[in-house]
Amino acid sequence: MSEQVDNLQSNRPVVVGIPDALRDLLHQREAVCAELEQLPSKVVEDYPAEIGRLTAAFHALPLPPPEYAEILDKRFAEAVQAAETAAAENEAKLKARAAKLEAAAAVTGELDALIAAGDLATLGEAEALERKWNDIVNAVGADAVDAAGFEAKFRPLKEKLDAEAAADREKAEKALKLAEEFTALTAGEDMNLLHDRKTEIEIEYAALGRVPKQAADRYVDALHKAAARLAMHYETLDLARWESYTHKLDLCAELDKLNAVPDSELPKAARALHELREKWKNLGGVPKVKNEEINTRYLEATRALQHRVDEYFAQRRQEQKQAALTKQGLCEQAAKLADSTEWNVTSEAFKTLQAAWKTIPHAGAAEKTLYANFRASADKFFGARSAYFDERNRKFDAIAEKKRALIAEAETLAEQSGEQAVRRAKQLRAEYQSAGAAGRAEPELAAKFNAAMDKFFSGCREAFAGRENRSRELIAELEQLGTAISEPGAAEKRYHEIQRELRELACRRTFDQEKKACARFEQALSGARKRVLVDKLTLAKTVARPLAAAFSALKRGETVDEASLAVEHLDRFGKLNSAAQLLKSAIAGDAKALERLEKQAAAAEADQNRICSELEKLVGVKQEPEEAAPALDLAAELQAAIAGNFAKSSARAVEKVVDPKQLLSEYLNTGLVDAETLERSFERFDNAYGKLR
Repeated sequence: MSEQVDNLQSNRPVVVGIPDALRDLLHQREAVCAELEQLPSKVVEDYPAEIGRLTAAFHALPLPPPEYAEILDKRFAEAVQAAETAAAENEAKLKARAAKLEAAAAVTGELDALIAAGDLATLGEAEALERKWNDIVNAVGADAVDAAGFEAKFRPLKEKLDAEAAADREKAEKALKLAEEFTALTAGEDMNLLHDRKTEIEIEYAALGRVPKQAADRYVDALHKAAARLAMHYETLDLARWESYTHKLDLCAELDKLNAVPDSELPKAARALHELREKWKNLGGVPKVKNEEINTRYLEATRALQHRVDEYFAQRRQEQKQAALTKQGLCEQAAKLADSTEWNVTSEAFKTLQAAWKTIPHAGAAEKTLYANFRASADKFFGARSAYFDERNRKFDAIAEKKRALIAEAETLAEQSGEQAVRRAKQLRAEYQSAGAAGRAEPELAAKFNAAMDKFFSGCREAFAGRENRSRELIAELEQLGTAISEPGAAEKRYHEIQRELRELACRRTFDQEKKACARFEQALSGARKRVLVDKLTLAKTVARPLAAAFSALKRGETVDEASLAVEHLDRFGKLNSAAQLLKSAIAGDAKALERLEKQAAAAEADQNRICSELEKLVGVKQEPEEAAPALDLAAELQAAIAGNFAKSSARAVEKVVDPKQLLSEYLNTGLVDAETLERSFERFDNAYGKLR
């Protein structure tokens, strides 16, 4: 058995110890198996037939013993299977070779067709054909096909196509560059450059001729995008022109509105015109069909408005110049008032000036300086006024504090009694009255003080009775004093003494009688003064006539006796007395004295005429029409304001209330005039004054 195993492992059984015939049989069978095993490595034209021959030869041999037959049969079966596999592979190779040879013929045919195609042949087709041919040659060998013939035909075609491909690549590069330029221009903002360059690029591309498809496609795509961008641009531009036209119509409508504004709004319109012009500049063009229409409308509207604006500002400059002159006058008036201490009157005057300032138009470039000057004068006055009133208020506060102390002491008197307390109460009243007014706090303080006094004196009935009796005595004396006043001055002095004592007594029960008695006395005193003034008028006539006669004679060049100037009571009339002294100097030959005398006479005549006119107007005497007074200038207005007449207009003053006694007093002190003027004046004055009696 060990021998059989060795034979199986080596597939070459070694027959040991067996008969020669069996050994030969085994060797024969083994030889057939060996030949069959070598068959796959041999080149055999007909593998199936050879396999069949060897199989028949193996089966034709006698069968060996079973122990050997199994091994050899197995070996034979494996060899047959390997040979059949090799036969199948060989068959496949033969078929593949035959296919390659057929393919070689087909490739040769394709080459002929490609050559026949001429310009239609492409390098890609040639390269694909070359790859096919190389695969066939590699598979069957160059000897199996006509490689030289194929190469002789293929090489010229390939070289031609390579040259054409190089040319196509160059064209493709140029086409791609043109496409890239299109792309860059399309992405840019300069559509004019794109428009101009587009035509040039198209010419350059056309000059290239046939361009490879890929490059041509990219170029065409870039061209289409550029054309679309230009179309969009022109469409947008056209829309923009119509939009610009619409905006310009709106601007023209605004110009029409500005042309309709009143003159007072022209400064604002001028600024708006400037803004509209800037907007117009920033707008683009309009469609050609609307260009002339919109531009003509715009030019006409702007010229009309500009003309109005120019005229307005020319007139405004003139008004500002006049306003500057007027405000300069107000500044001068304000400067004169700045140092005034007539606080109330000057305050009203400044208010009048300020109101006048507000009515004057703006003074242009001079406005700031003028207003600063005007304001400086006002600030100076009102600053001084504030300082004055601050000081006055401090005084009022001090007085109020003092009176509060007196009130506090007066309130403690209610707990005291006796003559000493009464004397102290009177002292407190005297101190209270002598302390002065306490401003706005005075009514409240007076009420508290009187309440304290009343509380104190309510317990002093006897003292009150004495005060009442004394008050009635003083009232009776006042009534008697007013019945016959021969000396108004002395009577008035006594009247004030009685008033002071009555205030000290402060008797409430006799207060109404006191008021009535005072009113009756003041009326009687006024009548007495009037009588004295009338008597003084008579005396004035007596004094003035000799002096007037001497003055008239001196004016005529006549000789005047100085003794005629010795008039009685001359010293009671200041201006007449002064004129008499000048007359003496003029009689002595002093020309300057005569000149001064004539000036005084002219002033006196003017005063007399004024007084007579006012008196005649007061009593309703018809006056001769006078020439229209010239319009008051601003300085006169300010003087009138200071005098108290704040409602004076630029043409005439509001009349003040006239006191006949004041007019009479002024008339007595008018001074010297010539005799004829004096008599005429006396006649007018007597005629008017007589109507008041």
